[in-house]
Amino acid sequence: MKRLASATLTAFLLVVQAFIGVPANAAQAQPVPEAPSRLRLDIDEMNPRLLVSTSSTLTVSGTVTNTGDRRITGVRVRLQLGERQTTSRQLGEALAEAPPTDASITDYTDVARVVEPGQTVPLQITVPLGGDAKALVSKPGVYPLLVNVNGTPDRGGQARLAAFSMLLPVLGVPGQSAPPRPERPTELSVLWPIADTRPRVVAAPFGGTLVLSDDQLAIDLAPGGRLDNLITAAKNVQSDSRLFDSLCFAIDPDLLETVEKMTGGYLVRTTDGGQAPGRGNETATRWLGALRQLLQGACVLQLPYADADLPALGQVTDGDSTLTKTAVDNTSLYERLLGVKPLPGVLWPNGGLDSATLGTLADARVTTVIAESDQLVSTRPLTAPATIEGTNLRGVAIDPLLTRSMAVTRPADGTAANLTPADDPDVTAQNALAVLAFQTGAQSDTSGAPLLLAPPRRWTAPVDELTLLLRTIGDYAGLGMVSPKPVLEELAAPVKGTAKMDYTAKDAPAELPQPVINSLHETEQDTADFGGSLTEDPTTQVEPEDLVKPVRAGLMRASSTAWRADTAGALAAAGDARSQLDGLRGQITVETPRQQISLASDTSPLPVTLKNSLPVGVTVRVNLSNFTGLRPEQIPDRPLPARGSVPHLIQAEALRTGHFSVDVSLSTPGGTPLGAPARMELNSTQFGLITLIVTIVAGAALLLLSGRRIYRRIRGKDQAQAS
Repeated sequence: MKRLASATLTAFLLVVQAFIGVPANAAQAQPVPEAPSRLRLDIDEMNPRLLVSTSSTLTVSGTVTNTGDRRITGVRVRLQLGERQTTSRQLGEALAEAPPTDASITDYTDVARVVEPGQTVPLQITVPLGGDAKALVSKPGVYPLLVNVNGTPDRGGQARLAAFSMLLPVLGVPGQSAPPRPERPTELSVLWPIADTRPRVVAAPFGGTLVLSDDQLAIDLAPGGRLDNLITAAKNVQSDSRLFDSLCFAIDPDLLETVEKMTGGYLVRTTDGGQAPGRGNETATRWLGALRQLLQGACVLQLPYADADLPALGQVTDGDSTLTKTAVDNTSLYERLLGVKPLPGVLWPNGGLDSATLGTLADARVTTVIAESDQLVSTRPLTAPATIEGTNLRGVAIDPLLTRSMAVTRPADGTAANLTPADDPDVTAQNALAVLAFQTGAQSDTSGAPLLLAPPRRWTAPVDELTLLLRTIGDYAGLGMVSPKPVLEELAAPVKGTAKMDYTAKDAPAELPQPVINSLHETEQDTADFGGSLTEDPTTQVEPEDLVKPVRAGLMRASSTAWRADTAGALAAAGDARSQLDGLRGQITVETPRQQISLASDTSPLPVTLKNSLPVGVTVRVNLSNFTGLRPEQIPDRPLPARGSVPHLIQAEALRTGHFSVDVSLSTPGGTPLGAPARMELNSTQFGLITLIVTIVAGAALLLLSGRRIYRRIRGKDQAQAS
C-alpha cells in the first residue's frame, strides 16, 4: 500500500543527473494560525512515494479529526510544493523546519462540508501528472511537499487548520523522458540497529528472578511488535544477497541479556508497587531464535551496553575505566546467545566522546569508532576512515542527513503545526527515501563519497516502512544510483587524513542530569568497596564478581542515553541500581540475644551472631555505637563463610552499674554499611576496674580528709587545755 511496485521503479533507467535549477529561497517556516489546534491530520497512504517519468497521478489519503469544541465547515485540502533543494544545507534546513511551499500549488479538493467536534472524516486528494495535466515539477530532484488542510471554525474565519510536511523525491519528471543512468553509483552501507527504546530491568540478581519495569518488551518482541519488525524487514530482503550483505546489525547487549532472562520466566513491577508474572517468556524464546537464525553469516557490531553514555560513565567512576570497558566489550555474550562474533574492535556509541573516553576505548581494544560526520571534524570531506586526532582510533562517519531524516524533529502536538513523516508511522520512511535520492543524485554536493546509512537506534516504524526503505535501496541499486557495499569493507578501507572528535557542551554528560551522575557515583563507590570485601568460597565456587555484576549492569542502564530527556526516569533507574546493591548488603546481618544480658563481671563478653546468606565469603567489621557505660576492646575484622552463621564474642568492660543499651552493626572494612543494626540490652551490677580504682581513691581521700579533721580537733583541744 505504501510503496511503489518494484517493477515500476525498474521499468526504466533513472538517475538524478545534471540537476540545474535556481537555488531555493532561504528556509523559513510556513505561516500557521495562532489559534488553538482544531484538526488532527493523519496520513495513511501516499502513492507513489517518489515520482518517475511514467507516474500518472499522486494520491495522498488519510483522515482528519475535529479535536476542538467548534464545528468546522468547508474543510478542503490541497498539495503545495516548494523550490527544488539544491544543497545538503538546504535539505538539512528543510528537515529541521518546513520551508516555503508556494512554488507549485494544486487546486483544492473538498473533504467534508461539516466536521462536528470529535468527528473523524476521510481525506483523499489525487493530482494528475504528465500529459495535459498542470506540471507540478520541471526537473528531477527533491522538493518540499505540504499537505494543507483549510476550514472555517464556527465564529472564526477560513484558515489553515492542519498541515503535513514531507520531502518528495522526483527521479524523473512525469511525461518526460527518463534521465540517463549515472556514470558511477554511490557506494552505500547500512547499519541496522536493534535496541530497546529504553532499559527496563529493575533487578536481575544472581540466581534470582528478573524483574522488569513493565511488560512493553513482550509486546515489542511479539509478531508485529517494534523489535520483531526490525527482524522481519531484514528477512524480507534476505533474498537480495547484495543488499542483505550491505547490512550490519548493531545490537544492544543489554537487550540480548534481558531477552535471554525473559525466556526463563520473569516478573513485572505493577502500578501499586507489587510484582506480577510477565507474559513474554515464549515470545522472547521465539524472537531470540529468529534473530539467531537471521544473523548466521551476517555482519554484527556492538552497541554500548544499554546504550550507555560513555563520557558520563567516566564521571560516575572518577576516571576508572573498568565500567566503560565493560560497557563496550561484550563479545562473549554475542557468541553465546547468537552464535556470531561481532566485528572486532568496532563500536557505535551514541553521541560525541571526550578525550578521556577515547583513551579508555583504546585500552578496551576498540580500534574503530562510528560517529556522525558532524562529530568528526576534518578539514576535508571524510570519504574514507580517518584517524581521530590524539589517538590510534579510526573514525568512520555516518551520513547525518539520512539519520536526521528518520528522526522526530518537532513534537507531534496537534494539527496547526506541521507534522512530518517521522511523526506518522504510515509514511515514516518518506524523508529518508528523498534524502537518499538526493545524496545519490548528480545534484548532491557530497562528491560521490560512500554513504553509511544508520537509522536512529530507537526508530519506531511499522514493518511496511522498514521494508520499503530497504527495498528502495535495492531498487536504487538496480537503477545504478547506489552500489550496496558490506560495512566491513567500508570500515577496512585505508585511512585518509585525520579528524577531531568534536565534543562540545551539548554533547557533555550534562545531558544526563548531574543528580543522576552523583547518585550513580555514590553507588559505584559502595559497590567497589563491597565487592572488595567478598571472597570466593571453595564450597560454593561462585565468583564474587557474579554477585556485583547485576549492580554494575544497573549502573550502565541508569547512564543510558535514553534518559537524557527524562530526569525522572534516570533517577528511578539509578534508584534501581542502588536497590540491587542494598539487596546484597542486606544479606549480611548481625543478631543479638533477645533477652537482656546481665554482666556477671566487669569484663563479661557480649555475645552476637554474624550471618552471611551470600554464596561467597565476606569480611566484616563489627561496630558498636551508643555504648556509654561500656568500654569495648578493639574488634578485629572477621571473615564469614558463604551461607554461614558464626557466633562472636565482643570483649568489653562495664564502666558503671545499671541498665543500658548498645547498638551493634556491620560494615565492610572500608566502611560500607551491611545489613541493619541490632540493639543489645545490658544490665551491669559489677564495678569495672576503673570504677573500682576511682572508688578506692575517693575512699582513701575521704579517709585522709576525715583523719585530718579529727587530728585538728584533738590538737585544738590540747592547745586549749594547755592554756
